[in-house]
Amino acid sequence: MSEAILQESLSNRVVCLGLAELELGGETPAHAPAVRRACHDRSAVLADAVVGKLDEATVARSLNELEASGLADSVQSESTAVGKGRPAFELVDDPERTLDVLADDDAVAPAVDAIRTDR
Repeated sequence: MSEAILQESLSNRVVCLGLAELELGGETPAHAPAVRRACHDRSAVLADAVVGKLDEATVARSLNELEASGLADSVQSESTAVGKGRPAFELVDDPERTLDVLADDDAVAPAVDAIRTDR
């Protein structure tokens, strides 16, 4: 991932952070609900006044925008029963590199620190 992520909206950067955390835990490709939960788990560190609560539709939109920007890839689910045919997503770049880039972003740096501390 290049520094291009820093040009994305705050919501997209938070979603990318959630996707990086899931990837570090071996939980990708991930559907929007799993990414939303990962983002929600870090919302206390990011302060609701800055990010707010990201609903599933916002996360899905952000995942699609990240894919269009070349920062994430979608993978079609093999099981329509679980994913209902919706794509799952994974980062294009290494999740550690993603965290390195996002650590320079004051808006999400506290969540990067929390992810690294929790591992």
